[in-house]
Amino acid sequence: MITAEEVCARIAKKLGSKANSFTLNEDTAFDSVGLSSLQIADIVYTIEDDLEIEFDESRAASVKTVADLVKLAEETEQGSAAA
Repeated sequence: MITAEEVCARIAKKLGSKANSFTLNEDTAFDSVGLSSLQIADIVYTIEDDLEIEFDESRAASVKTVADLVKLAEETEQGSAAA
């Protein structure tokens, strides 16, 4: 299980000193904080590795906010637990 706070911490790490310029929460859109698609992908892949899950690629590509990513992780974890 991953929380919005954990995702925000990963975003802040990617942003470095620029993170203080943003209010990061579950409503934060990845593109609104200036993350490149590569940085977003890196966050997604790291979460997959940490949780030992694999996101559906088309669903992962449609993730726009922190809440979207948390929801996708929860649904993927539930799906893999049922399998």
